Amino acid sequence: MKIPEGLPKSAVALLLACVFLLAAVPARAQLASIFRGSYLALAGGVVGLQDADIDYGGALPNGNIRFDAGWAVSGAAGWRVLDLYRLEVEISHRENDVMDVDPGFAAAGSMTATTYMVNGYVDIPLYSDSSVVPYIGAGVGRAQFTHDLQVDGGTLSHSDSHAFAYQVIGGLEFPLIPRRMSATLEYRYLATTRPLFQDQNGFFYHSDYDSHTFYAGLRWGF
Repeated sequence: MKIPEGLPKSAVALLLACVFLLAAVPARAQLASIFRGSYLALAGGVVGLQDADIDYGGALPNGNIRFDAGWAVSGAAGWRVLDLYRLEVEISHRENDVMDVDPGFAAAGSMTATTYMVNGYVDIPLYSDSSVVPYIGAGVGRAQFTHDLQVDGGTLSHSDSHAFAYQVIGGLEFPLIPRRMSATLEYRYLATTRPLFQDQNGFFYHSDYDSHTFYAGLRWGF
């Protein structure tokens, strides 16, 4: 299995565990989850964005961007396809303000990402405790970006782009109303291939997107 470059070791381990469990967990096992059919989910949280390059490919000197912690929201619709397995379509939005651009001074701006993902999950029932259901998952899809960068008293870039996106997921589900409503706590590592942007002078540059998101959410079953 080919692992995308730049994927942290913790995310690789989570992805490999997901693949192993999808193959190894028996479908006839009894699941302690509240949802047997479809569900809707909403979540909000904080997102940390790793430093990103401004890579002109040798045409101009490169730069580096650092970001403040930001916010994230997510909405999804899912279906249980087997006892332990779920499929989900998800739309999420993440936004981080610019902390610093090197080289340069008086940096400002933001990086926004809207993703459209298809996710697969495996639930891991704890037979000794039905009050919590751990789960892991992975997803692929498309990300749309806006780079809004100001530095040295002027605008460096206000540009849109898109890229292939992938994510790995780990979380805990806490039933609130049996088979009807639950709360979730979740971690997601989401990254993309390198999007291409254009600066205010017409030069193209590549950048990066590697994020760590912590969500709290609710699910409603029907």
